[in-house]
This record gives sequence, C-alpha cells and structure tokens, in this order.
Amino acid sequence: MVYINEKPFYEEPERCWQCPFFFDGGTPLQPNRGKGHCLLFDEMHDPHINVPRRCGKLFRKAFQMPEGSKLSVVYSERNV
Repeated sequence: MVYINEKPFYEEPERCWQCPFFFDGGTPLQPNRGKGHCLLFDEMHDPHINVPRRCGKLFRKAFQMPEGSKLSVVYSERNV
C-alpha cells in the first residue's frame, strides 16, 4: 500500500471510478449516471474510462516506491 495525498492505494486503479480521488456525486441509493469530478486534477471525467495516461504514470511510479510510502502531489501556478 502507498499513500498519495494521504489517500491509501492498495493497487493501481484501472478505471476512474476505482480511484479514491474520483467523486461522482451519487449515493448508493441514487447513483450519478453522468460525469464525475477528479479531485486530484480538478477535472470532469466519465467514471468508466480507463485511467488517464498521467494518472497511470503517477500510479506506476508510486507503486515502485517502498511499501507504506507517502507521496504528495503539489501544484504550481504559472502565469501564462
């Protein structure tokens, strides 16, 4: 298990809905049928798509680290 921004990952997610950072706004009694929000990258995604390339790259690198490692993803703002 590794931690990314303090959320535990036991294995690499294959779909967006399997990721702890994915929030679809639904509940077990009333699931959301539309897009969900990726809290890590602040984007809207279809829950059933394969994990985006940058997420897959992040997960592969995280799981190469020793067991129990804690990884923090930090954003920097650039003036464009």
